[in-house]
Amino acid sequence: MYYRETGNPEGRPVIILHGGPGGGLERRVPAASFDLTKWRVIQFDQRGCGKSTPTGLAGLKANTTWHLVADIECLRTHLGIEKWLVFGGSWGSTLALAYAEAHADRVTGLVIRGIYLGIPWETDWLYKEGGASQLNPAGWAQFAAVGGKSKKNLTRAYHRLLHSPKRATRKTAARAWTRWEHSISFLEPRPARSTEQENMALLENYYFSHSCWLRPGQLLKNVGRLAKIPTIIVQGRYDLVCPPASAYRLKATMPHATLVMTTAGHAGSEPETKAALRAATDEMLQHQ
Repeated sequence: MYYRETGNPEGRPVIILHGGPGGGLERRVPAASFDLTKWRVIQFDQRGCGKSTPTGLAGLKANTTWHLVADIECLRTHLGIEKWLVFGGSWGSTLALAYAEAHADRVTGLVIRGIYLGIPWETDWLYKEGGASQLNPAGWAQFAAVGGKSKKNLTRAYHRLLHSPKRATRKTAARAWTRWEHSISFLEPRPARSTEQENMALLENYYFSHSCWLRPGQLLKNVGRLAKIPTIIVQGRYDLVCPPASAYRLKATMPHATLVMTTAGHAGSEPETKAALRAATDEMLQHQ
């Protein structure tokens, strides 16, 4: 497991859980979201991601949500940290909730963004016609074209392509998968990144094909365990990757949580969301 620390070694500890699954840690997040004179920021590449090994198809072995929860706890113990703030966006919000529900006594607070609860409709919204496809039909047409004849279940179609023995097939599928997600991630469309994220496509598809190893509604059913944990939810009102409905459902089951809506899409780098996250971590410094 690869991890890195930034900020004040004597500061309040926080673990950042990156998105994806498969996204890898983002080096710009600590400076954007934290006062680095007051926080000890820990980041790590989840299994199969970034500098953690192995990656690719080998990285799928022994790689589930619950392996990642165990990895987070292993890292906390390794670093000698008693308790820490848990911070995550998108898939990172899912993992943050799963970890906090399993280890509530080790969590001082939650700051989570772009909520994904692992409920089937959320994945269907992204990868079945009738959801996000209606809001970006041109992008969807490109995505569906690569999927071939299996238009009704593109997650399954892409699973076959991403596991193809042909390198060119895997590469084409990964490019199409990440291009589709990128096309709906920002309030204002941006050019697709030139770097291809084959590993991210592989891991996202793998996790979504297995419902992230979560029972339907599991995270919502267990939020009672978080009743004493200060929680701030930041959600883009125009998020097409993780629609606001999930953030509202989570807030409804966590009356003590604060829900901050921003005029933004999915990406945590959008100005209003970035400012809200910084305000949230500053507020968390007031909680012991």
